[in-house]
Formats: sequence, structure tokens, C-alpha cells
Amino acid sequence: PRDSQLIIKVYDKDLIGSNDVVGSTTIDLEDRFLSWKRASCGVASSYITDKENKDVWRDLLKPIALLKRMCLLKGWQPPIFKGKGSTLRCYVNSSEYKMKFFESGKGKPAEAAVAANKSLGSDEHRLALYILHELGVVPEHIETRTLYNDDCPGIPQGKLHLWIDIFPYDRNLPPPVDIRPRKAQKFTLRIIVWNTYDVILQDENFMGEKMSDIFCKIWMEGLPKHSQETDVHFRSLTGEGNFNWRMTYDFDYLLAEQKVVAFQKTSFFSMDATEHKYAPVLHINVYDYDTFSSDDLLGWTELSLVSMPSPTKGAKECDLDIYDAPPEKRLSIFDKKKIKGCWPVYDDTLGERELTGKIELEIEILTEEEALEKPAGQARSSPNENPTLEPPDRPVTSFNFFMNPFTVFKILIWQKYKWKIYMSFLVLLCICFLGLLIYTSPGAITTALYGSIG
Repeated sequence: PRDSQLIIKVYDKDLIGSNDVVGSTTIDLEDRFLSWKRASCGVASSYITDKENKDVWRDLLKPIALLKRMCLLKGWQPPIFKGKGSTLRCYVNSSEYKMKFFESGKGKPAEAAVAANKSLGSDEHRLALYILHELGVVPEHIETRTLYNDDCPGIPQGKLHLWIDIFPYDRNLPPPVDIRPRKAQKFTLRIIVWNTYDVILQDENFMGEKMSDIFCKIWMEGLPKHSQETDVHFRSLTGEGNFNWRMTYDFDYLLAEQKVVAFQKTSFFSMDATEHKYAPVLHINVYDYDTFSSDDLLGWTELSLVSMPSPTKGAKECDLDIYDAPPEKRLSIFDKKKIKGCWPVYDDTLGERELTGKIELEIEILTEEEALEKPAGQARSSPNENPTLEPPDRPVTSFNFFMNPFTVFKILIWQKYKWKIYMSFLVLLCICFLGLLIYTSPGAITTALYGSIG
């Protein structure tokens, strides 16, 4: 043909001025069209005749016709088929190919897959398709082309994923393949932070007791701006924090790819948002709240929503060994719908994981319709349903130091040192009385003496 070179260019679109060429790739269509490997249209792995199936056969030639064409281009005798069913065999270029070999698990595909799909065509077509793949035809696939730019010779400028089909112009063309992107499904993730246990105590109060002001922060991978925090459990003396705090996250998810889809602007000057895909990973951090400095990170963990380690029912048996569970023993929240239990949090800044606490969570996934049927508000706000969360039963020592100065005096000083305060007050009164007595005694004595003389 006169025009045998297909040139594909990728541009950078500019609002002002001409568009810039990022790179281009050149494809020789003549080589593909004349090749005996059927490079003009990738050969599918299955001959599916059901037109409602998305993997229906697309080539204009059927497998037997493709096999005959291959033999013609290579100068071989036409293929000869003999037998029926499992005894079917075909002779190509003095080689024998048996049906039972390909559909007995030794070849491809397995017999079970063929039996399960009744739209895989006749035995002769299936055997011809097996032979084609055995002899090395180009399979149906997505090819990757490297982009180059003349201004940067030899330096790749990116990759282009595509496939090319070449069909005769005067024949009925197969329907185009639907290449529209998959539509993400909307989900709502609800997390209830019930309690924390055995969290390390980071600070000391002025009485010398170890303590931590505990709160939790949770967000999804790629969406740190949508993070949510619990309130603060002040002055935990045992590492236990009580919250009863609900967090909800609405996100778009591709079930087939197991990816969270988010549209974000790459920079301040971007006109349109760019689609980003992230792994469905939940980031959980436990902090020690500080008023005048940055909060201290006490421990963290990451939970994959599709491969989550099984939590323990209680805090006593919760340890770091659950993260070593094999993949087959892990859980998917999309299968379980709701998971409740304890997970350990750790610190691995030194290379090895060190247990720094445990967190009790309830994680639930709902579709958009299910979320509307079962409403639930953030934290403990309205609608406080599914389930109803009561304010946590925290000890009286849990309070904000600066917001409750009288409570500080009552809890930390009065209850502990009230008898010493009583005694100190009595001693102070006695000292004041003695001082007053000593101060007034000379004048009183003088008055008494001279007054009697006068």
C-alpha cells in the first residue's frame, strides 16, 4: 500500500499558544497485514460465538479459516481433520494435534473451562484455535509503544497503550469494542472507634505520674485532606482511651481493579481535576495531644480493605503476630461487610515493629443505597443511629488541665493531700497566733506595768 506507516503523536494541550508535541511512535501496518502470525488482528484465546458476551470473537475469519491461511502463507498443505469429539485430531505440516491433549489439562484451556462455557464453538474450531496459538500467532493483547521526540533523541517520553485491528474495507466490520472506562461504584465506609488499650504513656504530670492525652486520626490512602479525628481522652494513666466515636467516609471504588478513585487538581494552576487511583488502605494513627507543641505520634497501623488481618476479640490476645497472617486468612471488608475487633498499633521508625498500643474498631462498608436506608451521623451527632453511640464512661481524672483548673485542684491535690492541707492550715494558724502574740506582748506588758503605777 502507498500509506503503510501509522504515526501517532501525543500532545500537551495549551490554553495559550500552540500545543506541544510530547512524543510520537510509528507503526508499520504493511508488516502486520502480510504477516502469517495474524498481527492484523490479535487472535483471541477462546472462540466465543455468543454475541452478548463481551469477549465474543471479533476476527472476520474463523479459526479454521485462519489456520488454512497460515498454512497457505507458510507453503504447507491445508490442515486435515479426522475423528470427532475427544478423538478429534488435526494434521498440520506432518504434525498431529489431538483434541484430548488440549482439553485434558495438559494444554490450554482446561477441559473444565470448556465444559462450563457452551458458546465456545464447534470442536474443529476449538482445535484449530489451539493449534494457532501453539504455532505462535499474535495473541489478543494490549501493546505498549514508547514515545520519542526528535528534540530528545533516544530518550523515552512516555508509554502509549493501544491495540490495532486491520479489516478489509469491503467486508462487514465487527462492532467496535466498548472501551469506556469502568464506572466507579459509590460506597460509604463507617468506622467506630470504641477504645484504645495499653497505649504507651508519653508525658508526666507535675505529680510525677506517667500519662497520655489520647486521640485517634484516620484517613484513606490518597485522601489525607479528608482525615477525621476523635475527641481527646485526657490524662489516661493506664493507656486506655474511651471514645465511642463514629467516622464516615464516602468514596468511589472500582471493584474490578480494587482501586479507590479520586479526582484532584495536580496544582493550584490546574484547570481540570485529574483522576487518581489509590489502593484501598486505611491509615490509623494514635496521638498524644499537646497544647503548646505538635502532637506526639504514639503508634500507627495500615489496614487494607481487601486484605485485612483478622482482628482479635479482646485486647489481651491482641499482638503483632496478626500482621504475619497469610493472604488466604485475611479478610475483605467488601465480602464481610462488617468487622469488629482489636488491632495492634506499632512504631517501626527503627526498622522493627514495636507494639505501642491496641485499638478497638468496628468497620462497616455500605453501598450508596444501603447508607441512605441506614443513616448515621458523624461522631455522636444526629442521626445517632445504627448503632446509637452513648458518651464514653471516662474516669473522673480525664479532663482538660487548662479548661478545668478547679477540677485539677480537686482531683490531683485535694483528694490526695487534703489531710496535709488541713494540718498545714492549722500549723499556719498557730504560727500566726504566736507571731501576733509575740508582736503585741511588749506593748501589753508595758501598759500593764505603767498603768498600775500611775
